[in-house]
Amino acid sequence: MDQNPIAEAAKAVAETSGKALDLVIGLGRIVKPPADELAGILCDRLKFVRWKGQVALFEKSQRIMAERRLSRATRELPLNFAIPLLTHAFLEEDDELQEAWARLLVNAGDASTEMELRVAYISILNGMSAFDVKNLSLMARASLDAPEKGYLPVLETWDLPSSTRVHEETSQNTGKISKELGISLGNLNRLGCAAPAYGFGGMAIFQLMSVTHLGRALYLACS
Repeated sequence: MDQNPIAEAAKAVAETSGKALDLVIGLGRIVKPPADELAGILCDRLKFVRWKGQVALFEKSQRIMAERRLSRATRELPLNFAIPLLTHAFLEEDDELQEAWARLLVNAGDASTEMELRVAYISILNGMSAFDVKNLSLMARASLDAPEKGYLPVLETWDLPSSTRVHEETSQNTGKISKELGISLGNLNRLGCAAPAYGFGGMAIFQLMSVTHLGRALYLACS
C-alpha cells in the first residue's frame, strides 16, 4: 500500500520530540529552575506551539491547494526533504513566515511546478525573518519582471520594504538605508539570495543589489 510521505514525516517528527526532552533535562544543570520544572514548561510550550503550527500549516496548505484546484499532492516527497520542512513549519509562529512554508510545501507536492526539491531552500528559509522574506519577494518580482539583458538586473533597495526598482545606468542617485534594512539585506547576501554592487576599494554597496539565481528560485518555490 502506498504511504503518504507527509504523514510519515509528521510521524517521525512526533517520535523524535521525546528525545528532545533529554536535552532539556541536561539544561537543568546550567539554568534555573529545577530540571523537571524546566522540562515541563518547555514541553508544554513545545506541544502547544507544534499543535498550533500543525493546524495553521494544514489550513494554509488546504487554502492554497483549493486556489489551484488541487485535491491532493501529485508528487511524492523524499523524507530528507519533507521532515526538515515540516519540523520548521510546525514550530513557526509568525503568520507571514508560515505562509511561505505552506507555499513551499504545496509547490513541492505539485508535480506541475518546475520546482526542484532542494533541501537548501529549507535551510535558507529557516534563516530568514518575515522582513527578509518581504524584501526578497519585492526584489525578486522586480528582477524577474525586468527585460532580459544577459545579466541580473541591479535594483535600488533604499525604499524597501515599500518598493524597489531597476537601477538605470545613467542614474547617480542613491538613497540611505536604515539599520534594520541593512541587516536584512546583509542576511539575504549571507544566505546567497542577493548580492550587493561594489564600489571603488571593494566596498559593498547595499543600496544597489541583484537578486541571485538562487534567490529567484527560492522566491518562486515559496510563491
